[in-house]
Amino acid sequence: MDHETINRLVDFWRITFFIEPILISTFIFCFVVALVYHYREKARIYFLFYFLSGLFLFTLSSPLLIQKIFIGKEQIITSEVANTIFELTEFIAFYYFFKKTLRIKRSKKMLAFFLISLLVISSGYFTALSFPAYTLKNIREHSLFINVIEFFFLFIMCLAYFIELFNDVPKMNIFKRPSFLIVTSTFFYSTLMIPFFMVANALLRINNSTYNVLFIVHFILLFIMLITISKAFLCKVPITI
Repeated sequence: MDHETINRLVDFWRITFFIEPILISTFIFCFVVALVYHYREKARIYFLFYFLSGLFLFTLSSPLLIQKIFIGKEQIITSEVANTIFELTEFIAFYYFFKKTLRIKRSKKMLAFFLISLLVISSGYFTALSFPAYTLKNIREHSLFINVIEFFFLFIMCLAYFIELFNDVPKMNIFKRPSFLIVTSTFFYSTLMIPFFMVANALLRINNSTYNVLFIVHFILLFIMLITISKAFLCKVPITI
């Protein structure tokens, strides 16, 4: 990567408030924290994979961005496949977190149904990539659809957690419960982004600047959620409490 390319990339990052390099640093920080704390918890292992997949995704996005902006080549398939793998890893991490946190059997069955559904949908998406008739427009639209499905599933599981939490007599201050910190940030992260991803593809064609602003908002919400998860890992009690 030559000096001119680096300067152009930095100029682009400046427009987006350097959110992508900040997210890369945040994923590294989260990985280190999860590696050191709560090493006996199973949910921690899946969060480690989640942090690694996020690090891979946002590290990969820089060279893809260079190709798109500076040589006019857009690697849509690579970008959307990486994004879908990230979404899957994200939901699997939260699946094992909620599996340990939730107590009602009906909620756990619903959680398992959500995981199977997301895996089936994603498998169908990856299979469709091998068909010549599967256009770049389809690839982008269906990738965004998987985003919406994953966020909707997370939203429902957050609601299930809150229903259980406020129907029981609290055994400790909820603001000191690591699970409450994680679920609250995840609730806002998933809920606020569902409408955006539902119209993202159309918005990209109509108003590119608004699309970019909302995508920055998405990254900021992701950043807040990651910091909150790190805070939960730094608590002395298990993250699923």
